[in-house]
Amino acid sequence: MTLPERWPKGRRLLLLRHGETYEPRLDAPMGGPDEDPQLPLTERGRERLREVAAWIARVPIESAYASPYRRAQETAQIVAKPHGLAVATLDAVSELPLHPPPGGTLRDVAHRYIGLVRDLAEHAPHEVLLDGDRSLGAIIDAALADIRVAMERATGTVLVVAHGGLNRFLLGHWLGMPPARAIGIEQNFACVNVVEFVGSGHPWVRALNITLHDPLKSESPGV
Repeated sequence: MTLPERWPKGRRLLLLRHGETYEPRLDAPMGGPDEDPQLPLTERGRERLREVAAWIARVPIESAYASPYRRAQETAQIVAKPHGLAVATLDAVSELPLHPPPGGTLRDVAHRYIGLVRDLAEHAPHEVLLDGDRSLGAIIDAALADIRVAMERATGTVLVVAHGGLNRFLLGHWLGMPPARAIGIEQNFACVNVVEFVGSGHPWVRALNITLHDPLKSESPGV
């Protein structure tokens, strides 16, 4: 993975994390590789996303994309609705494949991420394999490539709804952070990140983890 490079000029990216799919507590049950892509939003997640959609309705979004996961698609549809936009799919911005054991919880997933940080402290991202034997570096590169294509097709603001784990590494890339530190970029449910690719084509991260329902992050579980 290289340092941040030049991107299509004059574009703005609204990078969101999907809305709530579980109560944010460490003993919350988590789906395995078969269940995870089909997890729906909670009703509270949908309600809060409607508030987010109204909040950013005045932003002139030109196109909308989402991970193929159900929760990301539903999030993008809610946010894009005031703009009359259909949601296209970006396969490469799916959730990172770091699943718990059968019957596992959020605590198990958190332990997987702690292990990932330790691996990144000793190895390059392309040497760190996730579930399915695909490297973290390859996953990040593919996501960046998909987002680049979406930005090249636009002239203004693009909405992309992805996942907390991947978002951290994408934002870390644009900030020029070591991957082992990028994991420290918090991504709450339904948060908004703003990245602008200005006249030079270099990324400017204008905002991180803006969370309308919890601006002080008092509800954050810290994982």
